[in-house]
Amino acid sequence: MNDSTELEVPDDPWMSHAFISKLMTQVSLPYRKPKDGAKEVIRRNGSLTVEFHGGTAGLPYGKYPRLFEMYACTMVKTGDPSFDPASRILNLGTTFREFLRLINVPIGGQQMRNIKQQLERLFKCTYSVDNSTEIKTEIKNVLVAETASIDWLRKEPQEHGLFENTVRFSQEYIDYLRDSPVPVDLPTIACLNSPMSLDVYWWLTRRYKYLHDRQSIAWRQLAAQFGNNTTMIEFRRGFRKAVAEVLKVYPQARITCGRQYVTLYPSETSVTPVAQTRALEHVETKAKSAGRSESAHWFAVTASTGRGEVYGSLDSFSTTDAQMHLDGSVSPSECPVCAFDERNHEKHGHAPAVNVGLF
Repeated sequence: MNDSTELEVPDDPWMSHAFISKLMTQVSLPYRKPKDGAKEVIRRNGSLTVEFHGGTAGLPYGKYPRLFEMYACTMVKTGDPSFDPASRILNLGTTFREFLRLINVPIGGQQMRNIKQQLERLFKCTYSVDNSTEIKTEIKNVLVAETASIDWLRKEPQEHGLFENTVRFSQEYIDYLRDSPVPVDLPTIACLNSPMSLDVYWWLTRRYKYLHDRQSIAWRQLAAQFGNNTTMIEFRRGFRKAVAEVLKVYPQARITCGRQYVTLYPSETSVTPVAQTRALEHVETKAKSAGRSESAHWFAVTASTGRGEVYGSLDSFSTTDAQMHLDGSVSPSECPVCAFDERNHEKHGHAPAVNVGLF
């Protein structure tokens, strides 16, 4: 990886992978139209405070602004030809329609009217991001778009230069999109229907990259982060429902929703980082060059009980299985790691602190 704070994936077009801005994995836009026509909402996550300010029409909400930001982030991150970094203009053409089809979003008349309304709100929106501490002030105001020109009724293909649907982003918004975006899996997103399930999926995808120990998060903290325009009981119900929807398509995620806390356990990331992919390829290449026909190796794995070793093959290795094996959260008789090789038996249920690498 070029930056230890950034998730990277192998070069791949947005037909399979996309990117979402880091901020959207930390806080959330409104899920429904704010009550009493409010044009401002505040989200908090630790020292991070974000104020979303809407224009005259109000704040963007729901699924479509989230999907558009993912689309824009992907075009900027991947250097897609539809985005001109010099002018900061994103040429939608028919690409956005294709993107919506790809993730199973209907684009009939009613849907396009809803999309039009929400994207107009998004383009007028300002994000006030405050990450200040007692000893440092760090504030940035981000206007999403400077100009937008879109013919929403035009259905025929739009060739570049003949007719252009364009959005000119502010430089601050481009910088924001480029700040350590998180890779996400488009087939997974295509199966998620609610805006909260999208937020939960994005949140988990980033958290699992850095999570090495079990972590419990209070419900009140999650309500401040994801937004709570209802009672805490209703928020918990909605959050649990979103988690259940995510787990159907992202079963590797290890998360429990208790009475007082939501607990996360180290899990596989939704998209394999390029560093891990290259490491596995390196091991396989090294084994072949050494004339070894077997594809099994020792892997260093971090579990909730510490860091340990697991013997497995590149084809069958699972980080989640390995972590459950080491922390003993699965019985030895049902453990696929123990079943793979008897050398794993003595390591089941404990992970001694060892300083080993992948070899």
